[in-house]
Amino acid sequence: MLSILIVTAVASATTVGDAYPPPTGATRTADDAFGAWLQALPLRPLGTPIRTHRGGVVRHDGRPVSMPLVRGDLQQCADSVIRLRAEFARSRGAESDLSFHATSGDPLPWRRYASGEKPRAEGNRIVWSRVDPGLQTWDGWLSAVFMWAGTRSLAAYETVTTRLPKAGDMLVVGGSPGHAVMLLDVATRGDQTLLLIGEGYMPAQDFHVEHGPESGWWVWSDTGVDLGHWDMPRESLRRWR
Repeated sequence: MLSILIVTAVASATTVGDAYPPPTGATRTADDAFGAWLQALPLRPLGTPIRTHRGGVVRHDGRPVSMPLVRGDLQQCADSVIRLRAEFARSRGAESDLSFHATSGDPLPWRRYASGEKPRAEGNRIVWSRVDPGLQTWDGWLSAVFMWAGTRSLAAYETVTTRLPKAGDMLVVGGSPGHAVMLLDVATRGDQTLLLIGEGYMPAQDFHVEHGPESGWWVWSDTGVDLGHWDMPRESLRRWR
């Protein structure tokens, strides 16, 4: 658990960046627009539990971000990462260009969905059918993406490997199951790199800041970072295309 000193220091903070300043002696690295957007994400009040889509409390040590789940057991780890990227684009009025891939490799563009087409699985591929455009919603599209995308598609189609972490990058272990987390912030202290990690999990649950041992941050080592419940190796570091 975070120390009483740390909890006291961030009790009144309502955003990721304010609630989790870099640890003592560390300096936040430069952010691009996506990194700055992530650090401005609103948090739920201190002490709010992390809950599953059914309302059950989970045991992760963290603080939930104020971002609702889509309905059902859909918004899991990779889906939360995809959701953040999609919401960032939408906040900038760029949702018309949004498209993510199903594990099959088939694209799932927002523009096609919003125009009145609905994706469905046929064998191992995604096909589209015409529907009433008035029935199409943002959450409906997200649900479709979450149903067919995952860690495998995130690694194969949406991201590339990178070596030096920055806010907005991901750690992705593709598999069934695999795991994916978002780097909400990055700081350095001498030769040391520290990561602030945001995570969704299974079953679908609140996206949250997963608390690490360094004032909530995690140390990035030559082998990566071990979250306790999942080891994310150094080669899992990826960046959006």
